[in-house]
Amino acid sequence: MEYLDDVAQQHPDKGARLIQSKSALTANPVADRAKSLWKTLSNWTTLATGSDYDLEKTVFEIYVSRPVGGGLVEAFANARTLEQAREAIAQARDTLWGKSPDFALKNTVADEIAPYLESVFTADPACLERIICNFQLTHGSGSPQADIEAVIRTHPVSPSKVVDIADHMCGVVKRRVDELLEAGLPAVIARDVFYGWYTSYLRKIDRDTVLLSRAKPPSEEESCGLLPKIFVQQLDLIGLPFEDKLEAVSDYLMAAADRTNWALSGEVDASSFDDLDAALKRSWKNKRRACGIEHGSKPGDLQGQMLYSDCIGLTLPLQAMQPPDHFIPGCFHWLADDMSIGWHPDFEQQLKIKKAA
Repeated sequence: MEYLDDVAQQHPDKGARLIQSKSALTANPVADRAKSLWKTLSNWTTLATGSDYDLEKTVFEIYVSRPVGGGLVEAFANARTLEQAREAIAQARDTLWGKSPDFALKNTVADEIAPYLESVFTADPACLERIICNFQLTHGSGSPQADIEAVIRTHPVSPSKVVDIADHMCGVVKRRVDELLEAGLPAVIARDVFYGWYTSYLRKIDRDTVLLSRAKPPSEEESCGLLPKIFVQQLDLIGLPFEDKLEAVSDYLMAAADRTNWALSGEVDASSFDDLDAALKRSWKNKRRACGIEHGSKPGDLQGQMLYSDCIGLTLPLQAMQPPDHFIPGCFHWLADDMSIGWHPDFEQQLKIKKAA
């Protein structure tokens, strides 16, 4: 990027592809009299005449972010032979300068494009014809992000993972380019290096072994707003500190968001959450019994802390996939909030007393 051109591809056998990237959000950068079009062609003629490029193996491409065009640029793009390129160049010269040899329109050309037209139309004809013969005009859909996602969708990946993959790979490339530029090096990324990044990330998230959370941790203000919830009162009964309560609220909110997002995206069938809740209740029941046998002589709050620590450290899969660390604790708090489970040995009676007070 920003080395041979805005973007360039180099192949040891196929040669080079030089790509100028043009935004078309508010204007048409390839209109007949667009400065960006003629400046690009001027730069390419200068590059071609002052370097050892193999022009026959070099593709000159303009990428425009949405479908726009112009009569002259489309004539260039449609030229497939040197003869057709010669005709397209003559058409452009006649349109902008007027017929040879008078070039009656030359003095009417806008100042902002005049020097670029001069550079192009007076360039070595053989060089210019080869550039036009190898010229390509590529259009995006209007959303480069959507175009990237569309490419990923042609690969054997889960539809629900496409946005995550696109975001990750764009971030990786941007970071690597910035690192190279900061070090004063050309922003060049080898195809095999990129392929390694891509496949390793796919192995990480798209082998149906890991569930990725899209939930954002709540702010402290948001967490404090849930402190009156029953699951937090349950933590009061066993004497947990304020920091643990905030962490519990965060786990509860993020797990609730994950359940909604995964169900909507189709990553998890809604019935799997019922299966998980049932498994958590069974685990809690068994651990509660074991805790009572082993620690029944201790005060109720200490028994509750031991049971809570034992349950919160539990790891269970969801639909044969590993959920994020906050999810199982958050689901336990979900169950504690409707009093399906509790931590204090006598949590139901204690909560009634607390409510009455």
